[in-house]
Amino acid sequence: MNFYIAYGTLDFLAKLNEKHKKENMAAFYNSETAILIHETTKKSIFAAPRKYEVLTGSGNINDAGFAAFTYVPVTDEGKPLFEYNITQKKALFQNKPGFIALRALRPIKSDTFVIASFWLKESYYLDWTRSPAFEEFEQIVEKTKGGLNKTFFSGPAYTKTYHALRDE
Repeated sequence: MNFYIAYGTLDFLAKLNEKHKKENMAAFYNSETAILIHETTKKSIFAAPRKYEVLTGSGNINDAGFAAFTYVPVTDEGKPLFEYNITQKKALFQNKPGFIALRALRPIKSDTFVIASFWLKESYYLDWTRSPAFEEFEQIVEKTKGGLNKTFFSGPAYTKTYHALRDE
């Protein structure tokens, strides 16, 4: 499965989303930007998206009211071990209150993986960030444990959060 992300203004992406209702897309925004996600087995309808391959995933992103994208820059030599570790950790999200969907994304033209978690609303995500499951997740992406060598990372991990754009 291919996963594409387009960045832009909220108005532009909302119109693009409306124009392509039959596509599997979801729009999100925060105080800095808006994103439109497109999941497909085909090419994206976006002109210049960020391109990813779904390593593992579950759930329907269209049901989410809130999303957290954790970006993890990984060296070429670290990619196989990172991919293995992150695909083995889906349980850190599964069956958590308010959890909707997960996508672990392999970059096509960069070194930065994305772990995107989708939640019913922000409060459920914030509750999860105070849990032992989140601490274990952070250990994987923050280089401290989980069998990953610090040299496998090409930069610090960071997270951006977004609210879903709804037709309300």
